[in-house]
Amino acid sequence: MSKDNVLNVLEQSEEKSERFFLAWKQGIDFLGDHLFGPKTTATAQKKEDLLPLQDPIQAEFDQESCGEEQFLAAMVSFYDPSWGEELAMLIDCDKSFCGLTYNLDHRRIEILCELLRNYQGWQSTP
Repeated sequence: MSKDNVLNVLEQSEEKSERFFLAWKQGIDFLGDHLFGPKTTATAQKKEDLLPLQDPIQAEFDQESCGEEQFLAAMVSFYDPSWGEELAMLIDCDKSFCGLTYNLDHRRIEILCELLRNYQGWQSTP
């Protein structure tokens, strides 16, 4: 691979990471900072500063509307697919990505699409 191609891949990776992080923060703004941490969207410098917090999410999950449950399960699945699947099993909807997004408004769907488009994995998954 030429030097130019390596630099292009690195730039794309950095751009994708930044786009993912911005979409991640937008999703958290919809759901609430109290479900992610240890930092807030205002103080976070990277996605690892905004990890889904299991106890608050589990405590609040059943109190959310169906659409919020779907959005939260989809968001969590980017961090931990198994946990996202467990949350999806608690919702009365199709368990596919399409099923989790069916009842969402356009803005939330855009956020999930941006996350999917720029997802590069999570270094510190449980």
